[in-house]
Amino acid sequence: MVGASSWKLSDESRELRMPDFKSEIRKSLAALNLSPTREEEIVEELSQDLQERFEEALSHGASEEEAKQVVLNELMFPESIDKELKGVEQPVPSTELAIGAEKTRNRFAGFWDDIWFGLRMLRKQPGFAVVVILTLGIGIGATNAMLSVVQDVLIRPLPYAHSDRLYAISASSESTGQSRVAASGPDFQDYLDQSRSFAHLAEYIPRFTFTWTGDGEPKLVTCTSVSEDFFPMLGIRPYLGRLYEPREYTYLENDTLIVSYNFWKNQLGGDRHVIGRVVHFEGVSETIVGVLPPLADLFPDTDVWPKHTVRPSWPYMKWRGNKFLRVMGELKPGVTPAMAEEDLTAILRRVQEEPRDVRVHVVPLKQDLVGNVRLPLLAAFGAAALILVVACINVAALLLARAVKRQSEMAVRLSLGAGLRRIMQQLVTEGMLLSAAGCMVGLLIAWSVLRALARIPNMPLPRIDEIHLNGRALLATVAIVIATTLLFGWIPSLSVSQLSLSSALRTRGAEGTGRRRSSLSLLVVSEIACSVVLTVSVGLLVHSFWRVIHVDPGFQPQSLLRVYLRTNYYSEKGRVFWKGVLTETASLPGVRHVALSDWRPGRDAAIATFVFEDRPNDLTRLPSGEGSWVSADFFRAVGTPLIAGRSFTEDDNENTPPVVIINTEAAHQFWPGQDPIGKRIGVNYTGPGRRTDAAPRLREIIGIVGNIRHDALDTPAAPAVYLPYLQDETNHDMATMSLFLRTDGNLMALTDSVRDRIHAVDPNQPVQNIQDVADLVSQSVATRRYTLILVSAFTAVGLLLAAVGVYGVISYVTSQRAREFGIRIALGATRGHVMSYVLRGSVVLTTLGSLIGVFGAVFLSRLFSRLLFEINPLDILSFSAGVALLVLVSIGASLLPAWRASRVDPIIAMQSE
Repeated sequence: MVGASSWKLSDESRELRMPDFKSEIRKSLAALNLSPTREEEIVEELSQDLQERFEEALSHGASEEEAKQVVLNELMFPESIDKELKGVEQPVPSTELAIGAEKTRNRFAGFWDDIWFGLRMLRKQPGFAVVVILTLGIGIGATNAMLSVVQDVLIRPLPYAHSDRLYAISASSESTGQSRVAASGPDFQDYLDQSRSFAHLAEYIPRFTFTWTGDGEPKLVTCTSVSEDFFPMLGIRPYLGRLYEPREYTYLENDTLIVSYNFWKNQLGGDRHVIGRVVHFEGVSETIVGVLPPLADLFPDTDVWPKHTVRPSWPYMKWRGNKFLRVMGELKPGVTPAMAEEDLTAILRRVQEEPRDVRVHVVPLKQDLVGNVRLPLLAAFGAAALILVVACINVAALLLARAVKRQSEMAVRLSLGAGLRRIMQQLVTEGMLLSAAGCMVGLLIAWSVLRALARIPNMPLPRIDEIHLNGRALLATVAIVIATTLLFGWIPSLSVSQLSLSSALRTRGAEGTGRRRSSLSLLVVSEIACSVVLTVSVGLLVHSFWRVIHVDPGFQPQSLLRVYLRTNYYSEKGRVFWKGVLTETASLPGVRHVALSDWRPGRDAAIATFVFEDRPNDLTRLPSGEGSWVSADFFRAVGTPLIAGRSFTEDDNENTPPVVIINTEAAHQFWPGQDPIGKRIGVNYTGPGRRTDAAPRLREIIGIVGNIRHDALDTPAAPAVYLPYLQDETNHDMATMSLFLRTDGNLMALTDSVRDRIHAVDPNQPVQNIQDVADLVSQSVATRRYTLILVSAFTAVGLLLAAVGVYGVISYVTSQRAREFGIRIALGATRGHVMSYVLRGSVVLTTLGSLIGVFGAVFLSRLFSRLLFEINPLDILSFSAGVALLVLVSIGASLLPAWRASRVDPIIAMQSE
């Protein structure tokens, strides 16, 4: 037999003749068609390694033939691996070149072979492939879903002409405590006549209601009235018919009407011949002259768009103090928002009645329409981005561990002549396969998340119907594929570039070096740091939301029903209707109290300014607060306590002295340390239906009630006044009120009975909006709730990935140190000591990661401090809870590897080495 060996023994030593392995190596290399020089290099290197293996086998007691067979079986690959090596060591046929010809080279040689080889390698390790693809898919899916939301809601411009120059205009005054003040008719006229900053200006009144009668059951429609320049400024063209003509803005009456696309489609049946149809709104006949195209960004809930005249205008629109009009404008080219603000502020300050510190603000129209969702969306997107970072760190750790196990494979390839660049191409191809599969899974997850968001009821997100996987998200996916492909190819190539062939062939990758363990530890620390940022952020949001939902709203929303009623009454006839409604509904079984108010729970109350009898009043700096018209039993119906004085009665009407009830906040602000009962104040109550510009009547304060949070629960209590609705001399409160019913039983079971009783008073009265007040209060903090849900969901995923990452790394490190643990146990170490030793390493990594994460959380918590309610951005409880949760998860993920390390059999561990 080739390679037969013999040796001679003496008393002192044995003289050993090594087998000649070179012929066996040449046989294995014959099929690769290597150059003679390259083949000889490989033969020399491998023969030396075979000789060392042979000696090692003999030293363990094997016979000559057994030692030779063991070495050949271990180091000579079977036919299947030989084929794989052919794909790596591609022979380049030598061809003669013609004179003047250039030698070309296929830069993508072996690319398809690399793909098939990569697929075979992943098929051999399906568990590894599934974990990597799912981990990467989750990170990409979460990030792309939120990137799509941010793009479509916050970034995508409005689909109107010159949208980058469209701005909403409002004012503020610190001295009166008003942070956002609308405009009055005279304010708009001044802007229109004096401003040089705007190419167009328009005013509008959004989202009020009309009653629609004469076409079946009476209904409410949502209206937005607009002035003459509104549609032309936005470049809106009608879908059917025409827009309002200039002549139609020269008279006040509405005899023509433009309807929205949704109203035409859903309420008018999509009739293509609708132009010329007569409808009845507010008892007035109006002819439909146009249908607008779909306007998803511009008050999508608007049904009809009546005109809003500026010259002429209704009398109550000519009063400087009646500020309820919204204004928007298109800046002239070259004019900045700061220049426009200074221009309009100077105009408003020239008005004698305005506060001296009044200031006008212009904000992009898109920002004004989107509302206050910018910061919550960015917070959710940041959490999703951290998920992607954690996912990539996880995959990097898995690839680094896998690269160590593949050292023998890479060493043999290098020894057989494969170049480093060629192997790196193979590794990059494998990374590309993982990245591409992970991105496809991620796109599927993102698509599912976006569909789920669109189906969430009452989701406080504008443009929600138009959110989709958009171009920027797809480009981001492509960028992620490229980045992760390079990353996942680069990480294993580090191990290859620093590979020692002789060492790798001897150890077969069984041991990880200290440098590699340090790299894995660094990845674990980074992963824990990112997870700490997520858990601390969620802790802050949870604590903040807990504070919000435990705020005392100042009333009892449970078992309270609200019915919104819009009437056509603007005179004393309305009093008969409202008294009839109170009488009819009060007699319903299970109803304890009924009351009226123009307050909209969870939204707002109207703004009022106050004049005091007991002090000088600066008419340019009148303090402001909230104001509501209410019926006699209002405070008992909503469950607000009476602190001092008395409540209203039915005798507080137009024939008795005017009275008012204030809340505790108004008493503290305006009469600190005094008893305000018996004092007199005047209330300048504002609103679109106000019918007088006379000086307010002085009203006697007869009672003090608790603070009702008229707006969302997370808004501070403001000074508020309550006036008996029967003492409104202008009767404007008769047009729109809400009916409140305090009940004993099932609220929604009363809806049909309530509707029947109201129709018994007026059969043409629309009764559509019947709501549970507890739901309205809950909806007032919906943005906070959904922000918390999104960030919490991402944090839960991040914790899961962190647990998987810690578990994987600790498992790998402990498996590489099995021989060490076996020796420790053989030398007397208890299994408990081994477990504690492994856990100590996990605790060290967790502590380092937590410290870094806490610093990151401190920085980020200040950025989204506006999302917090009544807690400090450095809240110790939230930080402690977030860190503690991550520590528990990390230690829990280390328990199983530690337990396995403590169960190592010393004999088996040392024999395996």
